[in-house]
Amino acid sequence: MTRRTLFQTAALAAAATTPGKAQPTGRLKIAKGLRDLHEDTITFFRQMGVEHVVMPTRFTTERTKRGLVPSADRGPQSDAPITPWKTAELKRIKDYLAERELSAEMVHLGKFWRVLHGRPDADREIAHIQESIRAVGEAGIPVIEYNFTPLRASEGYDRSETGPGGMGLRDYDSARTDGLPPLDNVGEHTAEQMWERLEDFLKAVIPVAEEAGVRMAMHPNDPPIPLFRGAAQPVRTIDDQKRFLAIVDSPANGLTLDTGVTTEMGEDAAAAIRLFGGQDRINHVHFRNVRVETPYYKYTEVPHPDGDCDMLACMQAFQEVGYRYLIIPDHTPEFTDDTLGSQIGWAHAIGYMRALRHGAET
Repeated sequence: MTRRTLFQTAALAAAATTPGKAQPTGRLKIAKGLRDLHEDTITFFRQMGVEHVVMPTRFTTERTKRGLVPSADRGPQSDAPITPWKTAELKRIKDYLAERELSAEMVHLGKFWRVLHGRPDADREIAHIQESIRAVGEAGIPVIEYNFTPLRASEGYDRSETGPGGMGLRDYDSARTDGLPPLDNVGEHTAEQMWERLEDFLKAVIPVAEEAGVRMAMHPNDPPIPLFRGAAQPVRTIDDQKRFLAIVDSPANGLTLDTGVTTEMGEDAAAAIRLFGGQDRINHVHFRNVRVETPYYKYTEVPHPDGDCDMLACMQAFQEVGYRYLIIPDHTPEFTDDTLGSQIGWAHAIGYMRALRHGAET
């Protein structure tokens, strides 16, 4: 099937969606992460056929634009401790979405700098995370996603390429950040230190997650370079992910399988899905594509049909391994005259993903 044919099929799939009609059980869950609970946001994604979402942990209806290029990660901007989530508030948000025919099935943990930077008071932060995990379990939310990096190398992104018709694309080039010094509020962190902290973190939280009936999904470091401003990125290869999963051998200790990041590594994303999915260790999915110039170090994020990753093969692999959690598009290119909520971009992505799912089912 050609790329053009797939896109045309995607448009038909999106147009044929009947809001309010539930998908048959057992289907792959094409989902979306919500930044807000505004009625226009909810209505749009329901009309796109979305029935499963990553929910915000704060009840907000404020709509904001998600920029094409992420802001620079400057490390912790406050010394205030993280605040544990409360079951009642999580249930309030989950129930609000359920009333609008959206099933909330994941939350994102956010930054926990004390642990990531190996501070003496990290134990207090771990205790707060454990409390949050219990609250998520009590609220009936099955997955928590998190990142484990002392500083993300987001300064290497730029809007320096355009797609068809001037579509805005973002690219990454590690040469933009080579030689940048450590930040005073972050410092230097070796790979060995990061692995020690990650092991301590997993041994503290995974047993709590098991008891709470919650699965944890760790997103591999993205961009997947080894070092940024003196801060090592510990989980940046397939072998790193294998090592991570072996620390605590439990389905509660799982990955976010990002097809884009896997392709950035120069790896076959469909093969990675079969490897980790066959072990029941994929607990969340970011479904996107990239065009790679130099694995790990230089690539461009592109629409689903236009990159180096075989997206249909990936969808087929998820179907084969019986993956049952969420698949979200995560990123979108920048379309001219798009809305505040990037609705053109998300419609393009979700329609295409629904068509691929149909192809994987037949």
